[in-house]
Amino acid sequence: MTLEDEENTWLLALEAALHDSCDVDTLLNITRGRTLPDEHRQQVWYQCLGGGSKISNFSEFDEVFDLPEQSIIRADCQAIVANLGNAEEDKVSIVSDVESVLSHYCKSRHLQYASHRQWADLLTPLLAAKLSPDRLYVCFEEILEKYIPRESSPGSPIYHLLRLLLLYHDPQLANHLDSLKITPDQYAGPWVRSLFASVCSLDTVMSLWDAYFQERDPFFVIYLALLILVNARDRVLSERSSSAVIQTIISLPGPLSASDAPDFCTLARYYAIRTPNTFRKEYQSSIFGSVYLSGGDGGNSATVTGALPLQQALCLPVAPDELLASTSSSLYPPENSQVGFFVIDCRPVDQFINGHLPNAFHLDSTLMLESLSSFNTALQGLFIAHRQAVEADTPGTGTHLCLVGGGTKEEDQLLHMVAAAMLQQHTAFVSLAKGGYRGIHRALEPDVETELAEHNKEKCRVCSGEDLHPSPSDTPSHSSTTTDKSEVQQSDNTLFNKFSSLSSVFKTKSAEMKGKLVDYITNPSGSDGAHPVIARHASPDDTGDLYRGAGDIFTIGEDDASSKNSGAVERVLLSDLLKKPSTIMAFACHQVRENGYMIPSYLVLTEQGVVLVRCIEGKNKYGDVVASRSLSSIMKITSKKKHPDLITFKYGTTRADGEAVITDMDRFLIPNATRATQAVKELIMRQADDGDNASGMAK
Repeated sequence: MTLEDEENTWLLALEAALHDSCDVDTLLNITRGRTLPDEHRQQVWYQCLGGGSKISNFSEFDEVFDLPEQSIIRADCQAIVANLGNAEEDKVSIVSDVESVLSHYCKSRHLQYASHRQWADLLTPLLAAKLSPDRLYVCFEEILEKYIPRESSPGSPIYHLLRLLLLYHDPQLANHLDSLKITPDQYAGPWVRSLFASVCSLDTVMSLWDAYFQERDPFFVIYLALLILVNARDRVLSERSSSAVIQTIISLPGPLSASDAPDFCTLARYYAIRTPNTFRKEYQSSIFGSVYLSGGDGGNSATVTGALPLQQALCLPVAPDELLASTSSSLYPPENSQVGFFVIDCRPVDQFINGHLPNAFHLDSTLMLESLSSFNTALQGLFIAHRQAVEADTPGTGTHLCLVGGGTKEEDQLLHMVAAAMLQQHTAFVSLAKGGYRGIHRALEPDVETELAEHNKEKCRVCSGEDLHPSPSDTPSHSSTTTDKSEVQQSDNTLFNKFSSLSSVFKTKSAEMKGKLVDYITNPSGSDGAHPVIARHASPDDTGDLYRGAGDIFTIGEDDASSKNSGAVERVLLSDLLKKPSTIMAFACHQVRENGYMIPSYLVLTEQGVVLVRCIEGKNKYGDVVASRSLSSIMKITSKKKHPDLITFKYGTTRADGEAVITDMDRFLIPNATRATQAVKELIMRQADDGDNASGMAK
């Protein structure tokens, strides 16, 4: 199937689905993040924004335009219509429709209209999509109450969250902005209030919103903002003037074109799946939702879930259930995430030896007070152990660092000092386990004895009742106590079964790595050469902007299994495939489709070549072999300089004159991609050497 055939196929399927009034899930399965054709855009947007199931009260509008700020509303409506370039005879009726939408929303929500809310910017793309007045109101209302933060004034929770995410992914950049006293509300306000409609061209916004509404993620605007910041990090870090940095950041979205939007969203997803999800549960209801829920809190509503207010959070929280699920799923990672944790238990040694997670590494936080030099040595040794654990694919360990404290206010003060020390060294992916050891202990009950290592019921502080003063971040709120408890109980069986299956492996590997850590602390010079240096692969051609001028970087030639395999798709048991004698190595990854969507997969290296196995939703132990590539067909392997885990494999043949002809390509998001690409290159070189040796023997 050619690209043109595939394009025609999905468009025909979309037309049929719209004609049959299919549900939104069916539509999304067809569109899959693609840029929509103009003639179908308004129907797909309407469905994605809940129009198919939402009852509109727009028909109840009394058509009385008597709000105190009515003149301001009318002026803004006239400006919107003037910018769209409609025919003169249509402008009066369109202005009336837009004014009706804004007036009815203000009246029904008892709100005062203000231009700085940027509602006019939100209405502009909706009008360009040619929505009817009734549908226009439904979409406008849904965008405001699902995707726009209730509070967006300076100091609002949404900006504190953006800073925490930046600190998680790029602490050096976050610290630089902090040092200049630059906060996200100084540059990101128009982005989050208008979903970039006020800062990008209309064509760009239309293409961007195509992907945005299909994503159905209120937090997606934060990942888009995060990507903009990280992409411009070199320019920002080179500036020492606060005003210059702010102006630089404000100007960044402007040059985006409509063709850039798919790449822009793909890279934002890259960050989304590499971020812990606990903050979503903690803060979504307090940041997004109907204005009826705000309660007039003035932007400090992020305390309703019982979590620390965002402005007081040192770094991202990770709930016990997410931590346990991630560390127990290293063989079959969660479909929508690539977050694997390296657990660092920072409690005093007398607490650690009486109960801890089997895969936890110990770093005594009291060393910070007793001997700072010893703490720094232990910390550097821990970083070495972390790197080795990741390189060795140790079960239950990942690139993300999760610090575990005792879960009490006094102990968490030292824990925060450890986290701050890591962040000051620009250590990325640092998070705190919500509730600390106490929260983990509670989540594992009643199977604590089997799921914790070295658990001593008599000396464990939680079991003995000594741990009586939980940290504020671990105190359930009145609104979440019952639901949290029931959710923990409901997930117990599944979570415990997954965790216990790897407990013995964790204990063995943990002991092995701890031995290496002790060796390092006694010999910090590492002169034995046991600690490899991780090399980053990047093509010299990939020096440009990540989403400007990227051309067809994310245009995969053929995505169907039939384009890579001539026969039927083969379903395999993953454990059997990985144990085959011909299998050399396997890497969990996400295949990047032509529309930017990512499919959980495995890249399996064999003696003959590279095999792509897609994970099957709901059947974690099985996969479909959808592609098999010979080593000789791999012409080039490239990666982005600033995102080395996004890898492109280019395939083709070599002509008689030695020129490579590229005929197809695959793109993957591979954690620790350097190991994967290096392994492939070594296989290719080995095959070439074997060929040379065979030729020499023949002669």
